[in-house]
Amino acid sequence: MKKYLGLILISALFLSACGKKAPTTTAPTPTPRLVEMAAADRPEISLSPRADGHELTLKIASISSKITKIEYELTYTAVDENMEIEKGASGIIEPKDLASGTTERKILLGTESCTSGCKYKYDAGVTGGNLNLTFTVENSQISVFDSPFILKSTADLKKSGNKLVWTEENFTYTPKTKLSGSNFFIALKDYKNGAYLVTSSGSL
Repeated sequence: MKKYLGLILISALFLSACGKKAPTTTAPTPTPRLVEMAAADRPEISLSPRADGHELTLKIASISSKITKIEYELTYTAVDENMEIEKGASGIIEPKDLASGTTERKILLGTESCTSGCKYKYDAGVTGGNLNLTFTVENSQISVFDSPFILKSTADLKKSGNKLVWTEENFTYTPKTKLSGSNFFIALKDYKNGAYLVTSSGSL
Protein backbone atom coordinates (compact mmCIF):
# COMPACT_ATOMS: atom_id res chain seq x y z
CA MET A 1 0.00 0.00 0.00
CA LYS A 2 2.86 2.37 0.86
CA LYS A 3 4.46 1.64 -2.52
CA TYR A 4 1.28 2.58 -4.34
CA LEU A 5 0.97 5.83 -2.38
CA GLY A 6 4.57 6.67 -3.16
CA LEU A 7 4.02 6.06 -6.87
CA ILE A 8 0.89 8.23 -6.85
CA LEU A 9 2.71 11.08 -5.11
CA ILE A 10 5.69 10.88 -7.47
CA SER A 11 3.36 10.84 -10.51
CA ALA A 12 1.42 13.83 -9.21
CA LEU A 13 4.59 15.83 -8.63
CA PHE A 14 5.91 14.88 -12.07
CA LEU A 15 2.70 15.93 -13.82
CA SER A 16 2.57 19.14 -11.81
CA ALA A 17 6.12 20.02 -12.85
CA CYS A 18 5.34 19.27 -16.50
CA GLY A 19 2.27 21.45 -16.37
CA LYS A 20 4.18 24.55 -15.31
CA LYS A 21 5.03 26.89 -18.17
CA ALA A 22 8.20 28.90 -18.31
CA PRO A 23 7.51 32.59 -17.60
CA THR A 24 7.21 34.63 -20.79
CA THR A 25 9.15 37.83 -21.13
CA THR A 26 7.96 40.75 -23.27
CA ALA A 27 10.57 42.93 -24.87
CA PRO A 28 10.07 46.57 -23.81
CA THR A 29 8.92 48.96 -26.53
CA PRO A 30 11.83 51.26 -27.36
CA THR A 31 11.21 54.91 -26.55
CA PRO A 32 11.60 57.16 -29.61
CA ARG A 33 14.72 59.28 -29.32
CA LEU A 34 14.20 63.03 -29.23
CA VAL A 35 16.43 64.86 -31.71
CA GLU A 36 16.91 68.45 -32.82
CA MET A 37 15.84 68.86 -36.42
CA ALA A 38 18.39 70.61 -38.62
CA ALA A 39 17.30 74.09 -39.70
CA ALA A 40 17.47 73.06 -43.37
CA ASP A 41 14.93 70.26 -42.75
CA ARG A 42 12.47 72.29 -40.70
CA PRO A 43 9.16 72.97 -42.44
CA GLU A 44 7.49 76.37 -42.69
CA ILE A 45 4.72 76.60 -40.09
CA SER A 46 2.01 79.23 -40.02
CA LEU A 47 -1.22 79.71 -38.09
CA SER A 48 -3.72 82.07 -39.76
CA PRO A 49 -7.05 83.35 -38.43
CA ARG A 50 -10.33 83.37 -40.34
CA ALA A 51 -12.00 86.75 -40.90
CA ASP A 52 -14.25 86.27 -37.84
CA GLY A 53 -11.46 84.86 -35.64
CA HIS A 54 -13.40 81.65 -34.92
CA GLU A 55 -11.27 79.32 -37.01
CA LEU A 56 -7.53 78.93 -37.49
CA THR A 57 -5.69 77.40 -40.43
CA LEU A 58 -2.57 75.43 -39.59
CA LYS A 59 -0.36 75.30 -42.68
CA ILE A 60 2.83 73.24 -42.88
CA ALA A 61 4.88 73.74 -46.04
CA SER A 62 8.30 72.76 -47.41
CA ILE A 63 7.99 69.39 -45.66
CA SER A 64 11.22 67.42 -45.85
CA SER A 65 11.14 63.83 -47.13
CA LYS A 66 12.75 62.91 -43.78
CA ILE A 67 9.45 63.64 -42.01
CA THR A 68 7.15 60.59 -42.07
CA LYS A 69 4.36 61.69 -39.70
CA ILE A 70 3.18 64.82 -37.89
CA GLU A 71 1.08 64.98 -34.74
CA TYR A 72 -0.41 68.36 -33.82
CA GLU A 73 -2.08 69.71 -30.71
CA LEU A 74 -3.48 73.20 -30.29
CA THR A 75 -4.70 74.29 -26.86
CA TYR A 76 -6.31 77.54 -25.76
CA THR A 77 -8.37 79.03 -22.97
CA ALA A 78 -11.97 80.11 -23.55
CA VAL A 79 -14.36 81.97 -21.26
CA ASP A 80 -17.82 80.60 -20.47
CA GLU A 81 -20.01 82.39 -17.91
CA ASN A 82 -16.95 84.13 -16.44
CA MET A 83 -15.15 80.78 -16.04
CA GLU A 84 -11.94 79.95 -17.89
CA ILE A 85 -12.05 76.59 -19.63
CA GLU A 86 -9.12 74.90 -21.36
CA LYS A 87 -10.07 73.72 -24.84
CA GLY A 88 -8.13 72.24 -27.70
CA ALA A 89 -7.88 70.18 -30.86
CA SER A 90 -5.44 67.51 -31.98
CA GLY A 91 -4.82 65.17 -34.86
CA ILE A 92 -2.34 63.12 -36.87
CA ILE A 93 -1.12 63.93 -40.38
CA GLU A 94 -0.26 60.65 -42.09
CA PRO A 95 2.44 60.06 -44.75
CA LYS A 96 -0.07 60.19 -47.65
CA ASP A 97 -0.88 63.79 -46.69
CA LEU A 98 2.80 64.76 -46.62
CA ALA A 99 3.73 63.61 -50.12
CA SER A 100 2.96 66.94 -51.78
CA GLY A 101 5.21 68.82 -49.34
CA THR A 102 2.36 71.01 -48.07
CA THR A 103 -0.62 70.25 -45.84
CA GLU A 104 -3.34 72.24 -44.05
CA ARG A 105 -5.72 71.65 -41.18
CA LYS A 106 -8.72 73.81 -40.22
CA ILE A 107 -9.08 74.16 -36.45
CA LEU A 108 -12.43 75.44 -35.20
CA LEU A 109 -12.41 77.42 -31.96
CA GLY A 110 -15.69 75.97 -30.82
CA THR A 111 -17.99 73.03 -31.56
CA GLU A 112 -19.78 71.90 -34.71
CA SER A 113 -22.99 69.88 -35.03
CA CYS A 114 -24.04 68.69 -38.50
CA THR A 115 -26.85 66.20 -37.78
CA SER A 116 -29.46 68.30 -39.63
CA GLY A 117 -27.60 71.21 -41.16
CA CYS A 118 -24.42 72.44 -39.57
CA LYS A 119 -24.66 74.53 -36.43
CA TYR A 120 -21.73 76.13 -34.66
CA LYS A 121 -21.08 77.26 -31.12
CA TYR A 122 -17.99 79.44 -31.03
CA ASP A 123 -15.80 79.78 -27.97
CA ALA A 124 -15.60 83.26 -26.48
CA GLY A 125 -12.69 85.10 -24.92
CA VAL A 126 -9.93 83.35 -26.89
CA THR A 127 -6.80 85.52 -26.91
CA GLY A 128 -4.15 82.92 -27.67
CA GLY A 129 -2.88 79.50 -26.73
CA ASN A 130 -0.17 77.00 -27.55
CA LEU A 131 0.75 75.00 -30.65
CA ASN A 132 2.69 71.75 -30.35
CA LEU A 133 3.90 69.69 -33.32
CA THR A 134 5.66 66.33 -33.02
CA PHE A 135 7.52 65.20 -36.13
CA THR A 136 8.45 61.56 -36.67
CA VAL A 137 11.65 61.52 -38.70
CA GLU A 138 14.23 58.95 -39.81
CA ASN A 139 14.79 55.83 -37.68
CA SER A 140 11.54 56.55 -35.76
CA GLN A 141 13.17 59.49 -34.00
CA ILE A 142 11.03 62.47 -33.06
CA SER A 143 11.51 66.22 -33.14
CA VAL A 144 9.22 68.73 -31.43
CA PHE A 145 8.14 72.28 -32.20
CA ASP A 146 6.31 74.03 -29.38
CA SER A 147 5.25 77.66 -29.33
CA PRO A 148 2.71 79.92 -27.68
CA PHE A 149 0.65 82.21 -29.90
CA ILE A 150 -1.60 85.21 -29.45
CA LEU A 151 -4.84 86.13 -31.22
CA LYS A 152 -5.73 89.82 -31.46
CA SER A 153 -8.41 91.80 -33.30
CA THR A 154 -8.06 95.12 -35.12
CA ALA A 155 -9.81 96.73 -32.14
CA ASP A 156 -7.16 95.26 -29.81
CA LEU A 157 -4.37 96.71 -31.96
CA LYS A 158 -5.98 100.15 -31.98
CA LYS A 159 -6.17 100.11 -28.19
CA SER A 160 -2.40 99.48 -28.15
CA GLY A 161 -1.53 102.42 -30.38
CA ASN A 162 -2.06 100.55 -33.69
CA LYS A 163 0.42 97.88 -32.66
CA LEU A 164 0.30 94.19 -31.88
CA VAL A 165 1.83 93.90 -28.43
CA TRP A 166 2.82 90.49 -27.05
CA THR A 167 3.81 91.34 -23.50
CA GLU A 168 4.76 87.81 -22.41
CA GLU A 169 7.28 87.47 -25.27
CA ASN A 170 8.40 91.12 -25.23
CA PHE A 171 7.44 91.38 -28.91
CA THR A 172 5.77 94.27 -30.72
CA TYR A 173 4.65 94.39 -34.34
CA THR A 174 3.59 97.57 -36.14
CA PRO A 175 1.58 97.04 -39.36
CA LYS A 176 3.01 98.96 -42.31
CA THR A 177 -0.47 99.79 -43.62
CA LYS A 178 -3.26 101.67 -41.88
CA LEU A 179 -5.59 99.45 -39.89
CA SER A 180 -9.07 99.22 -41.36
CA GLY A 181 -12.05 96.92 -41.16
CA SER A 182 -12.38 94.14 -38.63
CA ASN A 183 -9.54 91.65 -38.94
CA PHE A 184 -7.69 89.27 -36.66
CA PHE A 185 -3.96 88.82 -36.18
CA ILE A 186 -1.83 85.95 -34.90
CA ALA A 187 1.78 86.05 -33.71
CA LEU A 188 3.67 82.77 -33.52
CA LYS A 189 7.31 81.77 -33.27
CA ASP A 190 9.00 80.88 -36.54
CA TYR A 191 10.26 77.27 -36.51
CA LYS A 192 12.93 78.05 -39.09
CA ASN A 193 14.83 80.73 -37.21
CA GLY A 194 13.17 81.27 -33.84
CA ALA A 195 11.98 84.78 -34.75
CA TYR A 196 8.27 85.70 -34.88
CA LEU A 197 5.72 85.32 -37.64
CA VAL A 198 2.60 87.52 -37.86
CA THR A 199 -0.38 86.51 -39.98
CA SER A 200 -3.70 88.22 -40.52
CA SER A 201 -7.16 87.48 -41.90
CA GLY A 202 -6.71 90.63 -44.01
CA SER A 203 -3.73 92.20 -45.74
CA LEU A 204 -0.68 93.21 -43.73
